[in-house]
Amino acid sequence: KQWYQRRVRGYQKERKPVSIDDLIKMTGLDLDPHEKAWLTNALKDNPKVLFEREKEKFSFKPSYPMHNKDDLLNLLREHYDNGMGGILELDVKECILKADDVISELQSENLLKCVTRSDKQVVLFYRDTSVECPISEDFKELWNTISVKEISENDIENYLKRVGIATMEGYGLKKKSVTKKKPVKRKRNVKMLNSHLDSKMLKEFD
Repeated sequence: KQWYQRRVRGYQKERKPVSIDDLIKMTGLDLDPHEKAWLTNALKDNPKVLFEREKEKFSFKPSYPMHNKDDLLNLLREHYDNGMGGILELDVKECILKADDVISELQSENLLKCVTRSDKQVVLFYRDTSVECPISEDFKELWNTISVKEISENDIENYLKRVGIATMEGYGLKKKSVTKKKPVKRKRNVKMLNSHLDSKMLKEFD
């Protein structure tokens, strides 16, 4: 399994177009013609796979067109300048070979900031040191005492949109919808007296 994953990652990083036969050979699968046809169609429909019809070959389609440190820095700066937020570290790792080294290098140059979201996903932001300034501890303490519990996430998102700041999808915690159980209607046992019965319903017994 580890060998298979390394081979797949190798094709992803090299972005080398391969045929369906090369993929089958690489993975060591034993497929009949029907299974091969199914796999071919499934790959064509995969949003992470680019299919070249002229050559009948497949290649990995990354989330962003970047290959190195400069590409990442330019993309982060573009997101920053246009208020588009950050970029998921996961997307960067599928685009750049040795992404961890590239990220660490940009951090050491004070050009990148990493933020861990509530869902444990790491988001990369461009760090603009020109707007950074020292903040007093009194101000930090006052800031932390301000509560926004009475403001809903929709209100915050709408405000950010009004001032031209984009928000990242899937940032907040997903609220689980609580299904209310319907009360079970219980049949009440009603004791009927003879006075309630119609004479036609009565049956005489000898």
